[in-house]
Amino acid sequence: MILNLMLGLVAFVLSAFAILVLQPLCHKIGHVDHPGGRKAHVLATPLCGGMAIALTVVLLGMGTVPSRQFAGFAFGITVLLVLGALDDRKHVPAPVRLALQTLAVGAGMCFFGEVYLQNLGAIFSSVDYELGGHAIWFTIFAAVGMINAVNMVDGMDGLAGGFAVMIVGTILALAVGTSAVSVVLLCVTLGSVLGFLAFNLRMPWQKHARIFLGDAGSLVLGFILTWFAIQAAQGPHAVIEPITAVWLFGLPLADTVYLMVSRVLRGKSPLAADSYHFHHLLQRLGLSPGWALYVWLAFAGMFMATGLVTEALGVSEAARCVGFVVVFAVYCVVANLLWTRVRHRLVKQAAA
Repeated sequence: MILNLMLGLVAFVLSAFAILVLQPLCHKIGHVDHPGGRKAHVLATPLCGGMAIALTVVLLGMGTVPSRQFAGFAFGITVLLVLGALDDRKHVPAPVRLALQTLAVGAGMCFFGEVYLQNLGAIFSSVDYELGGHAIWFTIFAAVGMINAVNMVDGMDGLAGGFAVMIVGTILALAVGTSAVSVVLLCVTLGSVLGFLAFNLRMPWQKHARIFLGDAGSLVLGFILTWFAIQAAQGPHAVIEPITAVWLFGLPLADTVYLMVSRVLRGKSPLAADSYHFHHLLQRLGLSPGWALYVWLAFAGMFMATGLVTEALGVSEAARCVGFVVVFAVYCVVANLLWTRVRHRLVKQAAA
């Protein structure tokens, strides 16, 4: 384990070094996120965080755990990195985005990596619900949804990176001493994301993010986190039950589904960008960006803790599935009430 932690430290240094190299290059070629519109930052910020993480994970993984499965892992990362980089430069149509995401999951995760959902656990009865011949298409549907959920919450400094650290750290703690998930890749991923956060988090000596993930980074992170979560919840060496994996992603999933439904009800595309995410709500309620980040991560942590603790206490998977649906419904009701309150306050301020 000490060697793996040392490898994580190497990943941290390599990720930070890659950012220092890519940062001026991004400025030179114009691969930056410009302020304006819905964006709160005031400086043109390089979009090299995702590139640094992807390069670090692929290069170190290639040298430490070369295999057919890792080839699938690297393939999926590469496809989504290219897709995200193109989308960062010029908007990629939704059908093309979904097609390439499907390729990354179908070919990289399912075919080469042989990582897919074989069963959903005992969420309908006392026995596991086996997917059988539906396993591949269901995995593609679920994984693409997870990837987009992570992508959609990446709207504030430190948010997607902080969430990734929580997920990877949790799975790493559970997977140590097992063969469920590659501890090497978990440590490499953790180190590379922390290297990114060193430039993305607001600190006393760093008043604003110096680099962003970009769509390239958030899509790659979504793929990596989904890969680890499926591995951790499937097969004879699984360290969590499938419904627990859903709880780990609870807040991004709840936020994404709520947003997509609300957009449809407002007559907009479910994939349209807007400023109605949970982290936007927290700031509308008066929290600073820093406190909004901490509160968001705290709520995400509560979802994770609920899933892990209820599993440890032996609560049935069916009960925890129903519990998640109930919590999601409560989230939607409370979020809607708070947004209504915010809108009424804005109307009063405009009238005054």
